[in-house]
Amino acid sequence: ANIKKHFEKCINFIHSCRLQGGTCLVHCLAGISRSTTIVLAYLMAVTQLGWLEALEAVKAVRPVANPNLGFRRQLEEFGHSRSVQKIRRKLQPPPRGALLDDREALQSLLPSGRKLAHPSPERAWPAPGPKNTSSGAKHMDSFLVRVKDSFSCLPSCLK
Repeated sequence: ANIKKHFEKCINFIHSCRLQGGTCLVHCLAGISRSTTIVLAYLMAVTQLGWLEALEAVKAVRPVANPNLGFRRQLEEFGHSRSVQKIRRKLQPPPRGALLDDREALQSLLPSGRKLAHPSPERAWPAPGPKNTSSGAKHMDSFLVRVKDSFSCLPSCLK
């Protein structure tokens, strides 16, 4: 199935929810392959990470996340295409300090000491303001964790 044709619409929808301070539940029938693929495409667009690194972080909060082989190929193609760069350029930058640094939030989900392999990219937007972290908390309020607990919107392409 061609899930790649839904990436831009879903990425824009998820980003819009986050810009409004909301959360977004992305789901499919089993919650394993299709929903994971959409979330990975979003993470790739906002963090400049590859799909494997984004998947590793997602698996930290959703261990059953596992895109099928066809979706993995589409994520790989998406990561190397101009489409992801085009989408990234179109995304509205968040208000300064409104969102966590997504790459750092993903890093915090990995096992202790494990680093993302992708070289630190230039940020698509200016760096956010100071983070409110207390006593070594690993950004547990990141959007990946919050999305497990609540939701406020659902993209029509996933209904």
